[in-house]
Amino acid sequence: MNILLGVTGSISAYKTLDLARDLVKKGHQVKVILTKGAEKFVVPEVYRYLGATAVYSSGDDFQYPKNENDAPVLHVDLAKWADRFVLAPLSANTLSRLVHGEASDLLSSVFLAIPQDKPILVFPAMNTQMLNHPFVRENFDRLEKLKSLPQLLLHPTMSGELACGDHGEGKLAEVKTLSEMTETYSAKNNGRSILLTAGATLSPLDSVRFLTNPSSGKTSYLLAKEALQKGYVVHVIAGKNATNDFEHLTHHPLFSIERVTTTEEMNRAVLSKVENYDNYITPAAISDIKFDLSEGKLKKEKMTEALAIRKDEDVLSNVLKIKKDKQKIVGFAAEAELTKEIMLDKYRRKPVDLLVGTLVNSGANGKEQKGFNVDQAEYMILKDGIEFESYNMEKNQLASFILERLEQ
Repeated sequence: MNILLGVTGSISAYKTLDLARDLVKKGHQVKVILTKGAEKFVVPEVYRYLGATAVYSSGDDFQYPKNENDAPVLHVDLAKWADRFVLAPLSANTLSRLVHGEASDLLSSVFLAIPQDKPILVFPAMNTQMLNHPFVRENFDRLEKLKSLPQLLLHPTMSGELACGDHGEGKLAEVKTLSEMTETYSAKNNGRSILLTAGATLSPLDSVRFLTNPSSGKTSYLLAKEALQKGYVVHVIAGKNATNDFEHLTHHPLFSIERVTTTEEMNRAVLSKVENYDNYITPAAISDIKFDLSEGKLKKEKMTEALAIRKDEDVLSNVLKIKKDKQKIVGFAAEAELTKEIMLDKYRRKPVDLLVGTLVNSGANGKEQKGFNVDQAEYMILKDGIEFESYNMEKNQLASFILERLEQ
């Protein structure tokens, strides 16, 4: 992906050095435009050292072409080159110039030249009093209401201690948020939707103890990212301890999330929503047993040699009972052993469109942790109860694989 990063005059401009480095590490091509104000806070050469392919100053538009191969009109060429235009941080001064259609430097000229099907992401940063000034609020309203910019996302600021020592709104969003939103934001809704479950549920034993597993929700997070990039509406129902990475997507217009604790809560949440979605994907490691909950803390002197356990709700089975004709369902099976016999047995009981078996181990007894909270895993995949495929692959590759199969 070609990402054009516009940096304006804010002390938080230094954070864009980390943003550029992160985007480059993820395999994206990054070019940077600095306003005159930005050059007071950051040094252009550092972006190049961190992997940016080019860094431009505010007046470069009037100095091109310098070489024979340079574009004759720089701001038009950059607008054509970019797949995403990211403004971070956006200062009050540059905001005012943009909403009034000025083309007084390279950044503002590119803003006017960007085709209307390319995403523009805007991340403001300024003092709380400036942020809340009526003139600035009016400019933000203008930016959001411009009908000629349907592809623009205005991301809210964070609250906390500001550079001036004040506390309040106005902080630039976290670098991880900038990066994740840049990768996932699409100006188009493809008209399809996905309901995802994530992480582990808890089985309470008493008021202080519970049984769970090491599932982090990472697979679901990567699936959510991949789906958002493709323009899906995504709703995640996540265990309370599932990865906090989901919070970086909170303000994505196509994303929503709710947290649950127990399998019963997960079951209730899924069944209340699943009929509204085209696809249901369930990587969550949902607990399938429950205890007779003890009041207060179970004392040692009252413990026996065994705990009575019962079957908990089977969320996937319950969903299959109400599955719509055109709805596609991807089931996951976390297994200590992956064989065709085990997978076929799972499929006969739960006939899903795609069944993904994952080889797992919690890491107990000194064994290697597998499947849970790792970047790579072994998978056996069964499509329509007929086609078997086995892979050892990264979880982000699995996310792409699943969505490709859903779209076939």
